[in-house]
Amino acid sequence: MQTRREFLKNTTVVAASGLTSADLTASGAAPAKRIGIQTYSIRRQLKQDMAGSLKALKDIGFSHVELYGYEQQAGKGSVLGYSPKDYRKILRDTGLEPTSSHLEPPLPSFYKFGDGGGTGKGERSIQIAAYTKENTGSILEFWKRALADHQELGVPVVVQPAMPQVNSLDDAKRVCEVFNQTGELARKAGMRWGYHNHSAEFKRIGVKRGEDWSPEMEITKDSYPSEIFYDFLLKNTDPGLVFFEMDVYWAVMGQCDPVAYFNRYPGRFPLLHIKDRDILGSTGFMNFENIFRAGYAKGGLERYYAELEYANPAGSSPLSQMESVRKSYEYLANAAFVK
Repeated sequence: MQTRREFLKNTTVVAASGLTSADLTASGAAPAKRIGIQTYSIRRQLKQDMAGSLKALKDIGFSHVELYGYEQQAGKGSVLGYSPKDYRKILRDTGLEPTSSHLEPPLPSFYKFGDGGGTGKGERSIQIAAYTKENTGSILEFWKRALADHQELGVPVVVQPAMPQVNSLDDAKRVCEVFNQTGELARKAGMRWGYHNHSAEFKRIGVKRGEDWSPEMEITKDSYPSEIFYDFLLKNTDPGLVFFEMDVYWAVMGQCDPVAYFNRYPGRFPLLHIKDRDILGSTGFMNFENIFRAGYAKGGLERYYAELEYANPAGSSPLSQMESVRKSYEYLANAAFVK
């Protein structure tokens, strides 16, 4: 078995010789893992030194990134203040491949952060105003502009990480309709569109207990109005137009099992957010081995992104965001069940 020193030496030799992953596979050696990261994980560092922080991710070993920070103002799109052209150049100069991006329509936002780190109590809810007949047109126009900007960025996948408010069955149906329409816009642009969850999506939706509620309404676990909203989305969106990027940590925080979802809806989860209460694998809270194995076998897993929302939420260590990211990378790089 190679020592770490020998491995690093051989890696350096390979890099100097210009061999690619395909060359390594042909020669019988295993190709290096392609580990991605959501750039929100180092949001504070990015604001201080954009190019230097991205280079630090590349130096750690990350091969690709999922962007955050896209917005539109006066009909023009930008990422953390940079034009698509300028941001793409920064990424190209750094050597990081932009494979996905998080963004949502500019509707009023409603945040509920709870305490997802540390104690694990509370929920994470990032919601935007309800989709209506009146705002559907502007939502789709936002996505048309966003898709064009991300083509310029060289990003083939866009993901919405904010849940529209849902207060009725009609609200839920309209969300699915707009998701399908957005997915069709992405398909026509040669791109893919998906949805990312937090924990609020795992609440049951429908009529609330009160004057309009009666026990006989909850006939089966799958019947509306007792259905989990996340399941409603999965059942009422077109698999050819809408995929799901499961944030496995927030699914667990929503008291749902990622593995059960991979088995129930095979092939719907090509992307995953890999997250823990702190540094990946440091808490024992998440069964990442089962999640990865089921993701590959059933979920349709193609890419995964490490994400840290809190540097050291429980005060367990004085590490910076970047050091926490580095240790999380090492966990994934050394995990035998991660491809």
